[in-house]
Amino acid sequence: MNDQNLIFIISQPRSGSTYLQSLLSNNLQINTSSESWMMLRLSPLLKPSTVKKADYDHAMATDAFNDYCAKFKINQLQQLKKFAFAHYSPMLEGFSLIIDKTPRYWEILDELYALFPKARYMLLQRNPVDVVESMIKAWNLKTLNDLQYLARDLLFAPQQITNFINQHKDQKNILSLSYQDLIKNTEKITGDLYKWVGVPFQKAFLNISNNLKVCGKYGDPYLNGQEKRNQQIAPHFQDFIQGYAHSLGSEYLQNFGLTTENFSRTKDFEDFKKTFIKQRSLIRCRSNT
Repeated sequence: MNDQNLIFIISQPRSGSTYLQSLLSNNLQINTSSESWMMLRLSPLLKPSTVKKADYDHAMATDAFNDYCAKFKINQLQQLKKFAFAHYSPMLEGFSLIIDKTPRYWEILDELYALFPKARYMLLQRNPVDVVESMIKAWNLKTLNDLQYLARDLLFAPQQITNFINQHKDQKNILSLSYQDLIKNTEKITGDLYKWVGVPFQKAFLNISNNLKVCGKYGDPYLNGQEKRNQQIAPHFQDFIQGYAHSLGSEYLQNFGLTTENFSRTKDFEDFKKTFIKQRSLIRCRSNT
């Protein structure tokens, strides 16, 4: 196995990544599974700063381990890559390519690219208003405090993904696409994606109703048996969405045909940010005691 066997699909949660994954894996050459989160499981070694709290002194453990590896000339990235390939290989058996669709890989995008520089990366983006509304409906959220679990995905993911796209815009193995475009022109864009990964496209691949590869414990709850709800968005969420979209700025919003003029700063969003910052500060204080 090598980098070229790997396709990563990365996005904010609720951006249509499972739909994209279903379209691309609905054939005999590409295999996939429900979200494995595997590389995030390795993030304490891949990106130690992702560990905000531990029962032990994580910073000291990292320093000690780095010292040990230096002493015995152990290439940590090389060993991590071997470990990853050992766990990806069963999914590759009988196939040419595999997809690891774990939206929250945006947290380790740079580290992932350093580890697998020749893999293919699909960065999927969606209208931020639709992202938040989908989060609320899919997970039946009732309060802004319920949304705090997704704060990092909301506050940091858009910029992290955009920065990565801009930094690597000339790389042929990195591709960005819009969920809205995929929905509007599914056949053409899917055909282009198949060409990009080197797999012949058939129109029959668009019928994903029998593609069970993506089903599992993690991933889209609707594909995993949960029924869609006809849920109304509560007023406090509407105010939050107004402020959230406005905070992303015109340059980001214009990718979805929006401008900051469509939105405004709101107290609900500002309070949400303050709560998140306060909680993050508490975690840091506890990790230092």
